[in-house]
Amino acid sequence: MKLTADEERMLAGESGPGVQRAIELLIAVGEAYEAEKLIDISSSHILSPEMQFWNTGQLSRWSRELVAESVEGATHFRVPVTINPIFLEPTIAERLGYPENYIEEMRQSLAFGRETYARLGVIPTYTCCPFYIHPLRQGEHSGGAESLVVLFNNSVLGVMVNRESGPTALATALTGKTPLYGMHLPENRYGQALIELKDDLDPGAFTYADYNALSYGVGKMVVDKIPVFLGLPQNMSITQLKYLCAPLGVSAGIPMFHAVGITPEAPTVEAALGGRKPEMSIEVGRKEIDQAFEELCSATEPKIDYVFLGCPHVTIPEMKEIATLLQGRKIKSDLLLVVGTTEPLRLLAREMGLVDIIENSGGMVVSGMCSAGSFLRRGVPEGFHVGVVATNAAKAAHYLKAGGVQVWFGTMPECINAAVTGKWEAA
Repeated sequence: MKLTADEERMLAGESGPGVQRAIELLIAVGEAYEAEKLIDISSSHILSPEMQFWNTGQLSRWSRELVAESVEGATHFRVPVTINPIFLEPTIAERLGYPENYIEEMRQSLAFGRETYARLGVIPTYTCCPFYIHPLRQGEHSGGAESLVVLFNNSVLGVMVNRESGPTALATALTGKTPLYGMHLPENRYGQALIELKDDLDPGAFTYADYNALSYGVGKMVVDKIPVFLGLPQNMSITQLKYLCAPLGVSAGIPMFHAVGITPEAPTVEAALGGRKPEMSIEVGRKEIDQAFEELCSATEPKIDYVFLGCPHVTIPEMKEIATLLQGRKIKSDLLLVVGTTEPLRLLAREMGLVDIIENSGGMVVSGMCSAGSFLRRGVPEGFHVGVVATNAAKAAHYLKAGGVQVWFGTMPECINAAVTGKWEAA
């Protein structure tokens, strides 16, 4: 691999052992993919293992050691860096009945991570939706470990980023470099699977859950091929596009999709496919959408214990819808409603009076936490009972179901109604 003088200095250890290890890792990845060189990036989005995945027990200690070695001697990130949400807010853990020793160990792990990344200059977004706060431009090269970030940046913004691991995303942040392979090469970004909507679907009338179900079902069909969606409204909002993106990160193993007329590189279906014929063509109708809804539900009892909204983190329009649905109503006293977002949007929502409405109804608005999926399936103490969860997020439902949690998946109004009545009633 050809290295610049700056890269040679990093490799020689002149910027410290952490940066040296980082560029060694990137070179190894690049050589594995036969990349000719490293390229400059404009930003990176990191996913910290000790704060999101393993913040108690032996794995937590191992994660802290890994991060400490990875940043040893580093004084700053070389590019703007955003960060994923934490695993579980300790105050929520208390409400859920986690043991105090578990919560205290969690606090220590979170404090270590916050201090480490703050010292290096991270933008403390603590969200899976950094594009709310630090949007990038078409054609920029970036690093990123979170599947939604990768899908949204590639597919909606036209940013060029690979679906990376946590260690490689951290390495890109420390070096400002990434290997030139994969989604950084235009020829690898063309669509492969054509997705057409049947006449019995009206995407203009889709709920957020409908977009989730569409994407989740398509992901299971394309598996590792980049889909090209035909027939979606070209005026889709950021919130709708977020719901279209997110499930593809769990039901498929792809870094991007094309929505004709929306994705910057897909003004036409011909452009999206790179002038080639699709490798596969799929028609999706109401039957396929309904099937995805059914697959995402694992609960059999109507009684609800928890309602989780905000996977990915809710936008201001969503917060307004939640507040409108809760106005003048009370959440059932033995039920927990958690609405997750990022701190800047929570502050805006509070200024708008939306947070007060939700909290006065008995709900909780939390920021910087993975509000629905991760913490109910990772590191749960032995014998801890989760109960039945309702959510409008396919990604959360997928994770929860995989972790053995009983889940109802449906629309935002259905979830809010369940929070008020304590029972799931599908429309």
